[in-house]
Amino acid sequence: MKLVVVGCGQGGSNIADEFVAMAQWVYKNRNIRLFTGSGKDPICKGVFAINLGAGDLYQLKNIPHTDDHSILLGTTDEFRGRGAGKVNADGAEQARRGEKKIIRTIQDYGDVHSADAIMVIGTTAGGTGSGSVGVVCDLLKDKFNKPVYAMMVLPFKSQYNDPDSVVNTATCLKKVLTNSKADAVFLIDNQKFVRENESMLFNYGEINRRIANSFMDILCVGEETDRKYIGEVLDANDLIRAFQGLIGIGQSIEEVPPKNKSGFFLDGKKKAQHFSVGKQQIERAKSAVDQALKDLSIDCDYRESNKILYDADYVFGLFSGPSHEATEEIIEVMESSLAESVPGASRRKGTYPGRSSNTIAITVILSGIGSGDTMNRVQWFYEEAEKMMSMVKEDREKRKQKWDEVSRSAQNLPDL
Repeated sequence: MKLVVVGCGQGGSNIADEFVAMAQWVYKNRNIRLFTGSGKDPICKGVFAINLGAGDLYQLKNIPHTDDHSILLGTTDEFRGRGAGKVNADGAEQARRGEKKIIRTIQDYGDVHSADAIMVIGTTAGGTGSGSVGVVCDLLKDKFNKPVYAMMVLPFKSQYNDPDSVVNTATCLKKVLTNSKADAVFLIDNQKFVRENESMLFNYGEINRRIANSFMDILCVGEETDRKYIGEVLDANDLIRAFQGLIGIGQSIEEVPPKNKSGFFLDGKKKAQHFSVGKQQIERAKSAVDQALKDLSIDCDYRESNKILYDADYVFGLFSGPSHEATEEIIEVMESSLAESVPGASRRKGTYPGRSSNTIAITVILSGIGSGDTMNRVQWFYEEAEKMMSMVKEDREKRKQKWDEVSRSAQNLPDL
């Protein structure tokens, strides 16, 4: 699946930057282009960053700081490259005002006609990204008539008591989920990827890498051209036809015992076709599927009869690993596990054999997520934002009343 990727705001642009880093690794190691362009075009040809803050654009490592990739908005307004100050209404307005600049840059330099879809990325709690992601989805859908997917990243739990973060998140969700032309929305929960003993700088980088890398195999498998790595393909049309509503993506990786050419494991034990080898393969695959569901980008599970289940219209499972691990029995295990965990969902499966020699990876995508924790989370943001807006308004009125009382005490003093 070949993409054009557009990062909005600091967080969205940093994730887009990690997509480029991942794509560079893929091209070097697999000779596959994940973005638009061909031949000698740079890997980042179809990737763009949009921001109101010039400083945020300077931080990008893989997206060029040139006007054919970095789109600075608000240069003719009062913002002067200083950002939206966490006011997402300004982010939305500046994206509308910058429509011609955004469209012209992506049209002239993005080779959009060769893309299967466009991905627009933004974090929900800030200013520029939160406000602009839905607007940019609309602009690109109207102009290019391609599938447009939004990726929205929810804030950390430490931000759940901050009125600005909660209100921005709620209004961003409302715009993108209800009032935008996005064909589907990937929802990412920052909190799921946090390592509590690490610095926030480390966490931000690690989260962005994990988000980008979770898409690696699902994007590669349909673009693979080397016959020895082609299995049961999940191509772009399989994904496009089923991507709808809210989407969660997860990937898990399990190590495979290494073998040498003599037919022995490196630890000296015989490879022999013992029944326990197949048993271990099945257990490994089952564990990888379970972990991929646990590691979905957003919690979307619910409990029924003491079972953890998931509600979605579609579920995708992609197996990637050594060819000898991609047996029919293992693929059946993956499919039956997904059928049991996501009852009633239409299923698509794929295999990507041979690209890895020492790990198996399972990528799981749930599309059209319904009842479960995801819906509860979205509802919580809507309801909590309304409460916080009322509280903030009430607190401001109280402070104003107090200052009015203080000011009246100075009425009889002379003016300077």
